[in-house]
Amino acid sequence: MCWRVFMATSKRTRHTLATHRIPPALTQPASPLQTALSLRLATLLAFPFGVVLVALMQRSALMIVLLAAAMVGVSLVERIRLARLTGSAAPVSLAGLLPGFAVRLGGLAGLFIVLIGFLALFRDTSLARGIGLEDAAIIVGVTGFALAANAISARLATTEVSSVLSTLNASFREANPGAGTADGEIIEGEFYDPETGPDSSPRR
Repeated sequence: MCWRVFMATSKRTRHTLATHRIPPALTQPASPLQTALSLRLATLLAFPFGVVLVALMQRSALMIVLLAAAMVGVSLVERIRLARLTGSAAPVSLAGLLPGFAVRLGGLAGLFIVLIGFLALFRDTSLARGIGLEDAAIIVGVTGFALAANAISARLATTEVSSVLSTLNASFREANPGAGTADGEIIEGEFYDPETGPDSSPRR
């Protein structure tokens, strides 16, 4: 009797697995563009994560200023990279960096204050008065991760866009094989139609 129940349960299980298969979209690996976007998101969360570490380790509040400055530096490096890709100039001015630094400093400081206030409810909080090796490790680790993630993301996005453009160009050539040709000649940079003279009206 137990054996019959076991066999019946096994058959129902196999039938369920056969009729409820995992959709292919869930088993396919992420595309390079999705990976690039995920890396961009990780870059945005890197410095808030550094603030969380500073609060948990009860480091100096000066670390928030350093993290905001490092965040501006990463943004500046990314701006210069994009300018090189587009071939345009990327002027760097102190007046343009100060508003971005102030916004980042305000956001990170607000997060730090909230975290310190929350942790003070459960334990005594005493922040460090100076900068030590732990602080240097946090700064280097967070900044290095953000720079590496941005570089990998930019390379993946560039490769993906180039591949899409190549595919579109190939499809356009296949659909319009004679799109780049026309009846006539080019003389000294001007188009010359056999039915129309260079300086005359169309012939009838």
